[in-house]
Amino acid sequence: MAQKRRFRPIRRTVLLLAALALAAIVAMPASGVALAQSPPPSDIQLVNRDRQMVERKKDGEFIARPVFSRQVSALYYSIRHPDTGEWITNAYRVQGSGKKLSEGWEYTFEYPALGEQPDLHPEQAFLLVLAVPPAAGGERLVFHALIPVHQPKGLWDRVLGALDPDRWARAAAAWVIQGVHGTLCGVVVGVTQTDISECG
Repeated sequence: MAQKRRFRPIRRTVLLLAALALAAIVAMPASGVALAQSPPPSDIQLVNRDRQMVERKKDGEFIARPVFSRQVSALYYSIRHPDTGEWITNAYRVQGSGKKLSEGWEYTFEYPALGEQPDLHPEQAFLLVLAVPPAAGGERLVFHALIPVHQPKGLWDRVLGALDPDRWARAAAAWVIQGVHGTLCGVVVGVTQTDISECG
């Protein structure tokens, strides 16, 4: 009787170890299946979408530096007119595998890089369309960025830019239009004694 009591703790320990080993054996294949079925990393994000990623040059050229959340297999770009939606260029592939940064992968490219690429007017903004092929099936990912109007950075450039007759003409035209609009709204409101929502 005493001998049976002596072997009970050993039997319990052996059973506990056997149960743990069985649980480990069952858990290993299950975790492997779960990892194999888990989808690839989620959609690629354009990290600097809220920042100015395009630097415009004085002759209409630009340098783009988009940063993506992870490395992409390929990157294509094209340019559209922001008002009409007209495609200004064909689609071009960016050369290079990108540069690793702390926040993601940067892909720098210049425009124009080829002789057949059309010139862009430096005082006209454009829309840069970036396309990334999907990682595994599905549709390609499309991102947009603004190609801004060239803004001189030097002090004298800014002074001369402020004195540019074209800019003054555009500003004067805007003031005149706003003044006429306000006057007409005041006259209409005074005559009809009604509030006009479009007069704001």
